Amino acid sequence: MKTRTIFIAAAAIALNLTLGKFASVLTLPVYIDCIGTVLAAALLPLLPAVTVGLGTSLLAGVIVNPFYPPYAATQAAIAMVAYGLSRTGAFKRWWTALLGGYVIALTAVVVSAPVTVLLFGGVTQSGTTAINAVFLAAGKSVWQSVLRGSFIIESIDKPTAAIITFLVLRRLPSYLKPAERLTANRQDAPTTQPTADA
Repeated sequence: MKTRTIFIAAAAIALNLTLGKFASVLTLPVYIDCIGTVLAAALLPLLPAVTVGLGTSLLAGVIVNPFYPPYAATQAAIAMVAYGLSRTGAFKRWWTALLGGYVIALTAVVVSAPVTVLLFGGVTQSGTTAINAVFLAAGKSVWQSVLRGSFIIESIDKPTAAIITFLVLRRLPSYLKPAERLTANRQDAPTTQPTADA
């Protein structure tokens, strides 16, 4: 595995864990634990990007919160969707990045909700659980409460991650950008042909 890939993957996992711990300690109603995953998906091949997501979930179970490992599939799904979005150029413009963030959010809701309901009964991190509790108190079922609560949280969390990815990619040093992007830049650059003196 290339040094660049290892460096980016390790940094992305560290970023996810740091932000996830921050959100957990402050009991924020958002996760902010997948920014590194989305960024890795935009910079790395698919397998290393998915590895970032899986690694984040497993390590976060020890460092952040024991609820994290069962959501490894969510992080993996986020990486795969973000990878696809990146390859279609979604992170080249802020508004397409924002739209892509909502696609990632919907993916996270669909993959996470069954885990939250079936495994944890709707109770996970305190900030998230508080939002679910509001819907439960309003007479909604556990499934309805989790789906609605998750959508509210994810519609803030994942578009934010996508916008941050867009901003980082704009300022990232060229040696860290994907090889295909550098190749495209070289192809787009004007070339001059030497002319023979008359």
